[in-house]
Amino acid sequence: MPSEPAPADGEPTSFREKAKSWAEKHETAVRVVKAVGTTVGAAVALMVVKHVMTQNVTEYADDDQATEYAEGDQATEDDQDAKDKRRSPVRHSVAEHTRTLADGRVIPIPPYKRGGSSEDAGEDPDEVAA
Repeated sequence: MPSEPAPADGEPTSFREKAKSWAEKHETAVRVVKAVGTTVGAAVALMVVKHVMTQNVTEYADDDQATEYAEGDQATEDDQDAKDKRRSPVRHSVAEHTRTLADGRVIPIPPYKRGGSSEDAGEDPDEVAA
């Protein structure tokens, strides 16, 4: 027994037609529900991303702590300061070679010296060793 009277042609109204009619009558409510659903979905997605990022940071922190423990407890404050500072590469000579550029040209690179600190820029490593 349908709660609504049958249409004039005698065929019952389909669910699709009823839903379409209801949505047309309540267009504002449908829009509000869509907006609320989108907002809630975005908030949940943001919370999930934040949670995953926090887990990754914690995971990396745990890895760092494990590495520190594996190195041993013999490290002193001076050793830690030395690790934190960047060391300059050892001064060395680079042999003559060729380099291929992005546009396909091949250019010769003459030999040059590389590395060392700015303090010993005027010193030749061969002279220092002698």
